Amino acid sequence: MTIRRFARREMLFSAMTAATLAACPRSASAQPDVAVAALNNRARARGLFYGAAVSNDMLVKDPGTMARIAAECGMVVAESSFKWADLHPKSGQYDFTRSDALMDWAISHNIRVRGHTLVWHEGNPDWLAGALAEGGGAKLMREHIRAVAGRYAGRLAHWDVVNEAINPVDKQQHGLRATPWLKALGPSYIDIAFNAVAEADPAALRVLNEFGVDYALDWQEGRRVALLKLLGDMLKRGVPVQAVGLQAHLDASITQLDQTILSRFVNDITSMGLKVIVTELDVRDDRLPADIASRDIAVASHARAWLDAVLPNPAVLGVLSWGITDRRSWLNDIFPRPDGLPQRALPLDADLNRKRLWAALADSLDAAPGRVSAG
Repeated sequence: MTIRRFARREMLFSAMTAATLAACPRSASAQPDVAVAALNNRARARGLFYGAAVSNDMLVKDPGTMARIAAECGMVVAESSFKWADLHPKSGQYDFTRSDALMDWAISHNIRVRGHTLVWHEGNPDWLAGALAEGGGAKLMREHIRAVAGRYAGRLAHWDVVNEAINPVDKQQHGLRATPWLKALGPSYIDIAFNAVAEADPAALRVLNEFGVDYALDWQEGRRVALLKLLGDMLKRGVPVQAVGLQAHLDASITQLDQTILSRFVNDITSMGLKVIVTELDVRDDRLPADIASRDIAVASHARAWLDAVLPNPAVLGVLSWGITDRRSWLNDIFPRPDGLPQRALPLDADLNRKRLWAALADSLDAAPGRVSAG
């Protein structure tokens, strides 16, 4: 996930209608009983999983949130501790302190871990750009992946191998994003990364993670087309990609959520023999009225509509939200509400109580067709 990309987008927003507020399913508009089954238990009943992003700050300073994550989740993903800047702060020097701490916590709670992310245009140490400019980028990438994925081989469920590879507005070959990796290695950087992970940790599911493919907007249609083309070309070349991560950073004020388009897009991915994971779900509410009840209904309804278009596909493995509680969300820093109120973008409120978005997730998981778990 990136915290700067949204500023570059030209998005078409319209006011939310009363119909949107009224469309919330019954249990998404009622406060759920804390005694009912946790999200991961409901997911497992359908052959899916539920998880959330965590940070090492939470691990050290917020035992309450970590307890709720342990109760609700079957998988976690680190916000930053598996990224280059954290793991490889100096050339040739690795620091696994934070990633090891998260792994130890997850193992002690019988929770699986996703690796995020091995190759990205952000989250990199200062020295990396200069090293790529000097040449030898392929060797450097392979060495990093061998060191990192090799250390955790057999212990991670998935790797986000390449994160946010497409951006057609950059006008690069194949619709790829203009990144230091692309400049140094050309489009082959994606192939190099996936092949290196397949060698270092063959047991981990290899994922291409992407955002901005959720809505019936022209710029997002261009991204969907580019992503499908990239995946098809990768498979033709024998690149060992196995799954696509849909980040699902949603916005409850966007009315152009077309379930038919979204469902068809997911089907197009899975018809290639690939799996799909919802990797970073949250729902912006910064353009909605201040009233908490109205915001919660709108956020829950919007997430339910998106999930109900995606989860019926039997090749979808599970859902992770980008955090679990409103006491901590990147959205408050990057998209602050004009009224200064915190956003209510995640399943639990700031007091760690389940709220309407939790119920919407529960309902969508309950309604998903059962499948053989493969995630």
